Amino acid sequence: MPKSARCIVLTFLAGLCACAAAQQTPPGGPHDSLDVRVLNIVDEQGRTRIRLGAPLPDPQGMKRKYKAVGIQLLNAEGKEVGGIGMMDETNSRALCFDTEDGYESLCLGLFKEQPSVYLMVKGKDRISLSVDHDVARVAVSDAEEKPRLLLTVDKDGKTHVEGLTPPQENR
Repeated sequence: MPKSARCIVLTFLAGLCACAAAQQTPPGGPHDSLDVRVLNIVDEQGRTRIRLGAPLPDPQGMKRKYKAVGIQLLNAEGKEVGGIGMMDETNSRALCFDTEDGYESLCLGLFKEQPSVYLMVKGKDRISLSVDHDVARVAVSDAEEKPRLLLTVDKDGKTHVEGLTPPQENR
């Protein structure tokens, strides 16, 4: 390659590198922080799959009862299928996973500073495990959320069981 062609190629490459470096680093160096209300993380097709927001938008086709801030996990169609959220109005923080039709199905969180785990079907609590004011509680409910089995243990170890039906021959 002639010397003049090499100079042109090297100049072009140096300019390209300088442009790339200018794109990567803002004037005066990198920013120490980035302040935004919503940040969308997209997949290779450009679909939002993870959204960080304060507040988070309502799930597709649904309305939140309380304003939430946190991280939304979205499926390929843009429907919320889980997330980590905080709701100041209810003093709660939770990690939840939703069904494809939009119902919360599994939640692990702090609700009014009390730890809880909920298993739900179509938005209705079926099994809950919680500690509330030093009382450990397990509740198993029917499809209408009526507790059918309740087990509690207080801080002193006193147990209480409700809802056990004795076998037919003992009635």
